[in-house]
Amino acid sequence: MLEFVYHDEPARLEWFVQDLVTAAQHTLYGQELLCRATLVDSQIPIAMEPLMDYLNHHQDLLLEMTNQQLDDLFISGRLTHLIDNSIWINIAGKLIACASLFDRLWRQTLSKLTAMQKQCLVLEICEDTISSDDPSVARISFLQNQGFRVAMDDFGSGHSNLIQLSRSNFDIIKLDLKLIQNVPTDLWAASLYREVISLCSSKGSLIVAEGIETQAQSDFVRWAGVDIIQGFLYSKPRPIKVKLAKNG
Repeated sequence: MLEFVYHDEPARLEWFVQDLVTAAQHTLYGQELLCRATLVDSQIPIAMEPLMDYLNHHQDLLLEMTNQQLDDLFISGRLTHLIDNSIWINIAGKLIACASLFDRLWRQTLSKLTAMQKQCLVLEICEDTISSDDPSVARISFLQNQGFRVAMDDFGSGHSNLIQLSRSNFDIIKLDLKLIQNVPTDLWAASLYREVISLCSSKGSLIVAEGIETQAQSDFVRWAGVDIIQGFLYSKPRPIKVKLAKNG
């Protein structure tokens, strides 16, 4: 949880999780840590689009949120009980592209994680916020060389960053939910989806199908060759309780 000010009103960020399952056996692969926000006084939820726009325009808050999530998971231990197989968190592209923000993220939390903790963590970086310039590519490689798994999130949203895909060897690629919306009833959309899977698999990456809501979609993506499935068919985002640290 994180208290902050949203357009001059007190607000609160709270953590949610959503399961990811293996495509082969439908067993739990891991969980993605998500955030939701409400205005404290009125208890009115803040919609995700304006919330993310606000966070992206307040980079210190964006960094504080990410550091708080990592601290809750691995340093203070308030969310350690959540870690089952793997935990996935979102890293805003701005925190990778900006040298000073990346340095603070590294020094304040990422550098403090043990080798075992790194094995439990997947860092998701949204495709449309990833810069294809050399420093960003180098920072992604640095994280991987330090033992972190890095995922390209929302691949196919807006314009696919094929240059970024060709320059970085992501451990995992998550296909944007917009790609699955008309699958499998629309044959062209189904064919495109399968070709995208083939393209991403050629990089040696694990492939995640996002936005799976029907059994027909699940059957299709399993047949098409994805490794992991995420969507309302298997799990909706749910709030989590933070365990308070014990004194003494």
